[in-house]
Amino acid sequence: MLPSWLTEKPHCPASLRYHLVRASPTSSYEFDFVEGGHPCPGHPAIAAVYGVQQTYLSYCDGSARSALAALDDLAAHVSENGPFDAIMGFSMGSLMAATLLLRPHEVTADRPEWAAARAMVRSAVFMCGIRPLASIELQQEMMEKLRGQDVGLHGRYNHINVPTVHIWSPSDPEILGESEALMKMCDKDKRVEILHTAGHAVPSDSVEAEAAAAKIHKMLVNVQPRDFSRRSQLPRS
Repeated sequence: MLPSWLTEKPHCPASLRYHLVRASPTSSYEFDFVEGGHPCPGHPAIAAVYGVQQTYLSYCDGSARSALAALDDLAAHVSENGPFDAIMGFSMGSLMAATLLLRPHEVTADRPEWAAARAMVRSAVFMCGIRPLASIELQQEMMEKLRGQDVGLHGRYNHINVPTVHIWSPSDPEILGESEALMKMCDKDKRVEILHTAGHAVPSDSVEAEAAAAKIHKMLVNVQPRDFSRRSQLPRS
């Protein structure tokens, strides 16, 4: 599971976890949470729920070197603990997950450990998604976000080719255009879009959360059609 900030108790997917269980009471979901390593201010929407006194953590400190280390950590975690039926990212977590899942056209621009981890992720859920970083530039200690033209047949990266669910709000004032841009970097035949009214947050309205959970559950069933009675695992960034 990939929320962008983690406290002692993972909070971002609580409503979705509830509705996932309701969508399939016979399925057993295992959520794999790993904390970030960099203290940071709590996002106002999260601090309003859990309090400003909590310790909030980010996956990187804003530098290219730190982001590269976080990407390496994510790849190592997936390789050591996978395979995973899905990887779920909220906000910055979605950026890290998408950065890993986007494969450069040039094999020499990829890292073997990233490629190995990428092959162990069967699907992805992006909540309040943010455009991924350019992993090619990241290896040169440059921090750049990918543009639409960077992905696709004539770009430098392949589309994310695993099934994806995109949960975002048109009323999110903080990342205008980001979620839609990320969605377009994913295979159009394998992506599903869910809009909600919660802004820069996970939908808590029961109708919206139930709709999102239903789409996630359907995707998970499709990526594991033969034996979905086993546990489903979801990691971090």
